[in-house]
Amino acid sequence: MTGHSGRVVVLALVLALAGCAPTADDAETPAAFEPSVSSVASAVPSDQAEAFPTEPFADISEDTVSEEAAAELQAILDDMAGKAGMSATVMTADGTWSGATGKADGVRDVRVDDQFAIASVTKTLVAAQVMQMVEAGELRLDDPVADHMPPDLEFDTNGATIRQLLGMRSGIPEYGMDAERRLEMDEITPELLRRDAHQNWTPAELLGQVSADRIPAGDRFEYTSTNFLLLGLVIEHVRGRPIIEVLRDGVLGIEGVERLIYQPDEVPTEPMAMPFGESTDVLEVGGGFLPSLGVVTEVRTAAAMASDAPSLARWWRAFCAGEVVSQASLTEMTTMHDGYGLGLYEPDPPGTVGHGGEGIGFVSLAGCLPASGVVVVVLSNQMIDISPVAGRLVDAVRSD
Repeated sequence: MTGHSGRVVVLALVLALAGCAPTADDAETPAAFEPSVSSVASAVPSDQAEAFPTEPFADISEDTVSEEAAAELQAILDDMAGKAGMSATVMTADGTWSGATGKADGVRDVRVDDQFAIASVTKTLVAAQVMQMVEAGELRLDDPVADHMPPDLEFDTNGATIRQLLGMRSGIPEYGMDAERRLEMDEITPELLRRDAHQNWTPAELLGQVSADRIPAGDRFEYTSTNFLLLGLVIEHVRGRPIIEVLRDGVLGIEGVERLIYQPDEVPTEPMAMPFGESTDVLEVGGGFLPSLGVVTEVRTAAAMASDAPSLARWWRAFCAGEVVSQASLTEMTTMHDGYGLGLYEPDPPGTVGHGGEGIGFVSLAGCLPASGVVVVVLSNQMIDISPVAGRLVDAVRSD
């Protein structure tokens, strides 16, 4: 760790998505997974709100939309992308559209199957994996985290529960010595790509940088990637298998999501959109990962995944249809406290349940709209606000 102790925070805070996550002031199931109704029911509070509406997403069609609708959606993407390389998918009961615009690497046009780093959208998939394990009776949401941590890892989990990790209420601070300052979007520059690009961080090294300061678990919402780094360790310890094996047999065990990958255990493949639209030389700098090996090992189960837009949209359709976790788990996950549920929040456009992500040279937004049965994914290789893009695409399909 010599020479790196103050560096880890830069990338961890960038990919933590502080700018898009809420603050405390804002206030068909795969064969590999058979949910237990009783365990799910016990996880959901008795005063739970109305059940999450899964039916609209079961009716979504992957047939292509009409030529007229496709042209309208593509025109919106072209109009709003600016200088960014961008890919998007919108799914509805009337059909599915995927489009792309801009440059992937300064030369080649972006394709709809280009992989982008999706940063903190990773958190929802990891949360869903935890909920599968709750449904299987392997975990309980109110279990102390310490009961499911590797025994050889000494770390103060602050008496927090699994639920408190998922909901960002553990009282455990962000890792890194400068964790009190988060980078603004305009501070995320291409120069960051080359810092410790080949550093292979271990979870123990990252957790070793967490401040000893704690507030009581449950007292306050604080968005930190430390929570999801710990959840990854819990998943691996309980299952006794590497995280990628658990994910592939679990939440990624659905059709059509092969290009939704967990780095660094899986490697992105062509076509790929380069961070900041830089040349493909940056891929070698980063060890073949998006945006680099240093970043993905630094954020791990908090923000290390990559995907193309259609694969990520298929996952969200299945998730919101109750095909990844049960309706009861969805209801639990989408119950918001201080603006955040369990690995989910409500990003723009209004009515969306989902997550966003900011990486070094990548921005992502993915989610579903329960009231209208729409799934939307927007991916960019420039540091821009993509919520308005998602909003216009959603408005266009809802007006048809």
